[in-house]
Amino acid sequence: MNFLLNPYMVEEISIVRVALMVVSLFAIAVITKVRKDQRVGNQFFGIIVIFWSIAFLTALRPEILDDIVIITGLFNKAQFLLILSVIIIMYLLTLQLIKNKNISYDFHRIVRNAATSNFRNEITRSINYRVNLIVLIAAKNESKTIGNVIEKIHSLGMSSYKIIVVNDGSTDDTGLIAKEKGALVLNHFSNLGIGGAIKTGYMASLIFKPEIVICIDADGQHDPKYIPEMISKIKNENADLVLASRFLTSDYKTSKIRSIGNKFYTNLVNKIGKISISDVTTGYRGIKFNKLESIFFIAETNWAIEYTIRAGRNGLQIKEIQAISTGRDFGKSQFHKIERFFVYNINAITQIFNAFFRTPKLIEIDDSIPKSP
Repeated sequence: MNFLLNPYMVEEISIVRVALMVVSLFAIAVITKVRKDQRVGNQFFGIIVIFWSIAFLTALRPEILDDIVIITGLFNKAQFLLILSVIIIMYLLTLQLIKNKNISYDFHRIVRNAATSNFRNEITRSINYRVNLIVLIAAKNESKTIGNVIEKIHSLGMSSYKIIVVNDGSTDDTGLIAKEKGALVLNHFSNLGIGGAIKTGYMASLIFKPEIVICIDADGQHDPKYIPEMISKIKNENADLVLASRFLTSDYKTSKIRSIGNKFYTNLVNKIGKISISDVTTGYRGIKFNKLESIFFIAETNWAIEYTIRAGRNGLQIKEIQAISTGRDFGKSQFHKIERFFVYNINAITQIFNAFFRTPKLIEIDDSIPKSP
């Protein structure tokens, strides 16, 4: 046991402890700075601060861990720290999932039914003709960009089309600006998420029964100039679903982690959906109206994975076009908060489960919208 008294060993242990204390303080400082920038929520911030505070205290007074190990009957301190880390990570993920589920299915239905019912009553008095194309835009607090996007769509000179904007609980002038620019607007009185907004828009399109429905983002990252090419793919090349891929061009730039995540899930969806695409998470996509029920999804937030798997499993002909996507000039991405990266993976697993084991019906989900004659 003499090696325990070796002064060099004592010095080495002291250095390790000091290093852990420094790392702990640094981690607390970083998460505090990130919180001030509003990139993490209060609960995530609190958990991280508690974790690194414990790490600091145990480095300062290691006997605290010894007492815990004895009380819990674990083999060593490393085992305790590993278990603690796993518990914290699982807690954070569960916390986010519970948060996403706080709005119940019934409440989602109330929000959606109110929006579609008001919309139907408003537009059926003024529009009584067939529309061939619906351009669907889901928007939340995009007042700085929504007007420009709508103007670009109008500038294409297309005939027999309508733009539907689903104003997903915005607190700014998104809905007002969209209406001033000539779009039809559905208003969610509470935010449902991007998937929920797209679903509402699809349901609203039942009123018009168009040939094609195209989804495009409200933040200006999707250039409307690709819409005619998407229409051509559907009408002239027998495509049921057209995806505007950002990864078919070398001009698209994104963060490393998002690029890796997109490639991973794209490859996974290709395999389990038995399809071949390059960009599964693109929100810029067009579909034949009569194929909507084939891809109708359950997800209220992230939705593209479930949507695309359903398309592949139901035998839709999927084609892609090359589309350059620009960075947003205003607003913040849904991944601005760091914890969104964690919960996205849980949502992705849920979407895959939904695609294989749950089959929602487009008409049944909202019976307040009648089928078009």
